[in-house]
Amino acid sequence: MSGEKALDIFLIYFDMQQINIPTYGKIKLNSFRPLCMTQLGINAIEKFNFPPFIDSSCRREPDFQNCFPSISALCRKSKFAPKLQKDDIIIYMTVGRQILPYKLGHHLVAILQVEEIYSSHQIGYDEYLSKNLTIPSNCIVENNFPYEFNKTAGNFNSKKELNIFLKKTELEQMQEGNKRLVDWDKFYFERSKDVGCFIKTKSLYKNIVDPKIILPSVFESVFNKIPGTQNPRELTEKEFNDLTKLVGLDIQLGKKKTSP
Repeated sequence: MSGEKALDIFLIYFDMQQINIPTYGKIKLNSFRPLCMTQLGINAIEKFNFPPFIDSSCRREPDFQNCFPSISALCRKSKFAPKLQKDDIIIYMTVGRQILPYKLGHHLVAILQVEEIYSSHQIGYDEYLSKNLTIPSNCIVENNFPYEFNKTAGNFNSKKELNIFLKKTELEQMQEGNKRLVDWDKFYFERSKDVGCFIKTKSLYKNIVDPKIILPSVFESVFNKIPGTQNPRELTEKEFNDLTKLVGLDIQLGKKKTSP
């Protein structure tokens, strides 16, 4: 091990953040696309002062800026959210893409724990409202509008499409962005009706400004590879502890709930 790597590991363990989780269920590792992953998103960060590592879509999924981030089935449909149960833990990391000036790899951005599960977005909305909580952007109900297109990283199928868009005039970008936003939100609306599951979580850990990167060597030491997140498997307690310690978190797990 080089002296530089040894120093990095020493500093991580010297400055570890302690988190206690008295009760927990299954532990899952999920990924999302951060706002800073495209030039359009970086423009939004600079213009609107957004944190760089929030979700990139018009319906933030999850909405990390909310005090109680919500998880829905807007992105993965029935693959993920409907399988979650109360007290389950979800680690959120970024997908491993890069755009300057951000050194994008896989960053560990948040650790959330399920608090409440609602059968529809409307029920979730009513419960947040009854507790005087801010409504998350991924709650699709009447009068809870999506983010404007220029506040997202876009929904382009390729970098070439995005580059063509960025070369257009401001008026042309606004016109195309508005059209894209209508179709984008309509897609999410259909998803919300198809699979209505809406989940309130609490943040055990969150860093949406400068989260620590998960190096390939960390994945190799913990999982022997970069694990898939489209239909994520349950992590073992050891995998969870090893992964979080290597990004500076000292998490004490309490009692694990047995499956019903």
